[in-house]
Amino acid sequence: MALTRDQFVTEICNTVGKSETGTAVSGATWQSRVRTFLNWAQKRLARAHNFHELNTYTEGAATVASTKRYPMATGSNNLGLVRPKDILSIRLVDSANSRKLDRWAYRKFDWKFPRPENYSEARPSVYVRHGNDIELFRIPNAVYTLHIRYAQWPIDFSTGAQTSDFTDKDELLLNTAVMETYLALEEYQDVAIWAARVTGLLRDAIMVEGDVDWEPQAEPHSGRGEIGSGQPWLDPWGVVEDPLYGYL
Repeated sequence: MALTRDQFVTEICNTVGKSETGTAVSGATWQSRVRTFLNWAQKRLARAHNFHELNTYTEGAATVASTKRYPMATGSNNLGLVRPKDILSIRLVDSANSRKLDRWAYRKFDWKFPRPENYSEARPSVYVRHGNDIELFRIPNAVYTLHIRYAQWPIDFSTGAQTSDFTDKDELLLNTAVMETYLALEEYQDVAIWAARVTGLLRDAIMVEGDVDWEPQAEPHSGRGEIGSGQPWLDPWGVVEDPLYGYL
């Protein structure tokens, strides 16, 4: 049975030796402060790994003709993503012409296509994420359905009976929240102890998520042979790439 927010807060306060109704210098109760640290702990775990339960998809996104840029969550022509953390894949669905879009780094994209409008509009094949926007190339010439897999941020705790979006990770979340609380208290010896616990639990949680239905395939080696030494007169194993090959 997953712990609720209030149960987490009680456990954390007990661990660090603080009364839930006790107050800090500001007058804020420890109960209130620990709720904040608990949400920070969730964010820390989400930054560390894309856990399966926070990976989702949408099949309701679509392009707009002659429009290259799309906000992920809010704004004009947005893709309708909910608490998006990062894009995992985008597929353009167009019957037999469906394709997976290639993700490019924005620096490579800007170097290769400094002005996308110079190219004729067509079915996109590339996307770039910059900030919270997705940019497509080529610029779409029609409405195309997009199927998007993406990682989400967890929902912040806001009510006492709420449970975490993480599945079977209460121990990990509790330990992380205790560490966050000790960081706030500047109890750095305790931070080191709990950070070690978090590291071990996080490693275990990641290891149990193996992609069991995945079989890697080795790529063939290049057929070019050896690389020339650049100083063939010092290399007894000169090869055809050496500028003096055959002359010594």
